[in-house]
Amino acid sequence: MTESTAYLIEKLETLLAEGFAAKGSDLAAQLRSVGPELPDDLQELLGSLAAGQGGEDGTVSFAFRCGQAYERLEALAQNRLAANIAFLGTDGTPPVELEKNDLEGIARFVVLRDRLLKTVADYTLKFLLVSAILLVLGVSLGLI
Repeated sequence: MTESTAYLIEKLETLLAEGFAAKGSDLAAQLRSVGPELPDDLQELLGSLAAGQGGEDGTVSFAFRCGQAYERLEALAQNRLAANIAFLGTDGTPPVELEKNDLEGIARFVVLRDRLLKTVADYTLKFLLVSAILLVLGVSLGLI
């Protein structure tokens, strides 16, 4: 394993340790400790990287696959962190379970919010298009 590939594996190990609390001395051991938390295809990719399978293209292919794995792991870790933060109260207490009526109310609110935002965006786009057309007409007729 070259110095550059060792660095890439070290970055993956650090991300697993910090983002998923993985335990182990190498990538394979860390993957075993957090395996069920990861999607199957990501487990396979990390497993092949831990085994040092660089493919026929060698270091470049290995580096590319390490980059893909790193991006996916980082996104997954950020999503987990956001979900954990979202479910804490302002005083750090865990949330109360919502009832079905509350969930339906939230769903209706989200639909109305999306509909309102779409309407505002549509009118804003129409206003910008009319303004641009008036500007072009004004410039072409020498009014501006």
